Amino acid sequence: MENNLLNNLNEQQLAAVNCNLGNKLILAGAGSGKTRVLTCRVAKLIDSYDVKPSNILALTFTNKASAEMKQRLEKILKISSYGLWFGTFHGICRRLLKIHWNEAGISEYFTILDSQDQLRMIRRIIKSKNLDENLYDSKHLQNFINSQKDKGLRYDSSDNDDDKYRDIFRDYDLACRQTNSVDFADLILLSYEMLLTNENVLNYYRNRFRNIMVDEFQDTNTLQFKFLKLINGSSGSLYAVGDDDQSIYGWRGARSRNIQSFKDEFLDVEIFKLERNYRSTNKILSVANSLISNNKERLGKNLWTDTEKGDPVYLYEAYSGDDESIFIVDKIQELIDGGLKRSDIALLYRSNFLSRRLEEELNARSVPYKIYGGFRFFERSEIKDVIAYLRMAVNNSDDAAFERTINNPPRGLGEKTIHAIREYSKKNKITLWEAIHDLDAIGLGSTRIINSINEYKKIINSIYQDLTKHNLKKIIGNIIEYSSLSKHFDSKKNEEALSKQENLEELLSTAERFYQNNIDSEDIVVEFLANAALEAGEYQSKAHEDPVQLMTIHSAKGLEFPVVFLTGMDEGIFPNENRNINKDFLEEERRLCYVAITRAMKTLYITHANARYMHGSNNFLIPSRFISEVEDGLIEPIKISRKYRENVKSNNLNHDFNEFNQEGSFDNFSQEDNSNYFRVGQKVNHMKFGNGVILSYTGKKEDLKLHINFEHYGKKWLVLSYAQLDFL
Repeated sequence: MENNLLNNLNEQQLAAVNCNLGNKLILAGAGSGKTRVLTCRVAKLIDSYDVKPSNILALTFTNKASAEMKQRLEKILKISSYGLWFGTFHGICRRLLKIHWNEAGISEYFTILDSQDQLRMIRRIIKSKNLDENLYDSKHLQNFINSQKDKGLRYDSSDNDDDKYRDIFRDYDLACRQTNSVDFADLILLSYEMLLTNENVLNYYRNRFRNIMVDEFQDTNTLQFKFLKLINGSSGSLYAVGDDDQSIYGWRGARSRNIQSFKDEFLDVEIFKLERNYRSTNKILSVANSLISNNKERLGKNLWTDTEKGDPVYLYEAYSGDDESIFIVDKIQELIDGGLKRSDIALLYRSNFLSRRLEEELNARSVPYKIYGGFRFFERSEIKDVIAYLRMAVNNSDDAAFERTINNPPRGLGEKTIHAIREYSKKNKITLWEAIHDLDAIGLGSTRIINSINEYKKIINSIYQDLTKHNLKKIIGNIIEYSSLSKHFDSKKNEEALSKQENLEELLSTAERFYQNNIDSEDIVVEFLANAALEAGEYQSKAHEDPVQLMTIHSAKGLEFPVVFLTGMDEGIFPNENRNINKDFLEEERRLCYVAITRAMKTLYITHANARYMHGSNNFLIPSRFISEVEDGLIEPIKISRKYRENVKSNNLNHDFNEFNQEGSFDNFSQEDNSNYFRVGQKVNHMKFGNGVILSYTGKKEDLKLHINFEHYGKKWLVLSYAQLDFL
């Protein structure tokens, strides 16, 4: 084993593996071989320090990582790792509770609730209290309860001031006890509480697990940190491997400060840095290092490699979102023609909605692609919801669309009510839509239920009337408004809801582009529905063995690709201002960009657009601040010929862009009939909101609106003719 270590580890890795016992923090940069170091450290403990496998606790964040580490260890030692506790935090804590169920105060035969089980239980509690689920949304309450437990809090110590939230939290906990159930967050919290209140049990595990190994330490939340600190005690050896520069899950409870406060919270900590990168070229690493150096809250390291310098990191300034997509797919086809596999190419973006225009261009060129860790645009649930409403208006006999929309978003119609409608429909051989026009015969006596169903009928009838009155974009916009889907997601203010809201807004842009492409269609709505169904069907039936990879940057964590396109690098999109809800926002967004850059092995393209058709209107944008934060000379702009640019403009679907500047530059613009001159990126002052910066603008003449990011009031849209702005 010793020879294996010496032959396969570099100097920094060797130092981290061969260190003495005690608390160690291993700052492992992207692509630096952290899994190898962690595995070899476990082997070192067993081989050189005579530590028994049963005295080691190894914690990971995925079962896959745990299994991989176990296999590597057994290969190195050439013996079984029997007795060593490998697993995720949840898996290990389940094991503890199975042994110490009595001390934890739960049943020996407890059931673990999955997310849907938990949601159903919360819904029953809301219903039992006669609460309006539009005000007390079950999904939002689920996130609230889980986040409280991830902080180590119960209902009586909750940090929410709403008594109703506390009451629901209390009743939920009581229901769990009565049904001998625990949820995933409870697995860790109950284990922590059990150890905290049972000194004998705690001492047993402190003596047994004198060596604790933790992978991806930067992703630990408050409770996991407390759990580790409790079980490690004052005499244990905690070996934590992580990278504070890759802490990107703050929105789901991870605390980047855990890795930064490790030295203060644990005794006699020794820190090691793994900075040699085995994945990317020097030029890619130089860009990554330059960007992340702008973060102040970091322990600091500098990635390097002894491989060749490689291709430059390329920057493409697109004329529009269409131009950006055309350039990317042109380049993809060029790379494939040169012998590169499609699956070696990844398109990364900050937010899901950005995939839509890329998907359109890939589909138009018949380039196979796959959405990694997610769904294609027309397969996303919120998009299918809107499409289902449209289907109902076009064809009232569509029972599948009825089932999807009748209580979505929630209208207080329970399964019992829906079942009664189904049975009446079946008995009388009529559609579900026809059935709800005979409520007296069904026997739905509740006034509340009848009002909810009548409101649903009103929505469908309003959409039907719109079919002959409005264009496709307006019809889709009205569906989102009538159904309250947008309001439903907007009320939740979590990552999932924000992403869904962005997708709904992108659907408006999709509808407008579809209209522009099919302007001579006899029935644009029917054509649109057919296109949505075909795209969804192709996703199911055309799995390709070598597709281009599309994914959000969060989904790309832990992956690597020879060629990466980092798209949508526009201010307001990345960093994403919709996620600006805490003071650590900008640093986490920068870490996310760092993660994206370090996914590239050989070639990296960064793209941004001067203008995009988003949220149903034209938006003029400036490049992401992250581009300008990279040291000059590290990124090489791509020069596009004037002929290519003119060809793109002549084929551009968003013709409004051409009205402003035929040269494709949006750096400057002055409003007609207005003496005020301004540009995107210019500083302004408002008598109420103070100083701000122009992010983008839309409209013309008296309808021209500026999108301004104010220092103390955030982003606001202001009509220029009324705003009384001073241009600085």
